Amino acid sequence: MDVGKSLWGVVVAIVFLYCVVAFVGNVSRSQGVKYNWLSVLLSFSTIGLAIYLVFFRQL
Repeated sequence: MDVGKSLWGVVVAIVFLYCVVAFVGNVSRSQGVKYNWLSVLLSFSTIGLAIYLVFFRQL
């Protein structure tokens, strides 16, 4: 496994998780905004899966 690509994968995964936590934090503070949580979950899952496949499975 390429160490450089793996390191970038860890960096991108950390940034992705920070964005997820920031999004959930902003949503919990906003009032009157409705989200389609299934779409939100599918979007973040798709991005997370893409990061995993590209950086960690080396596809």
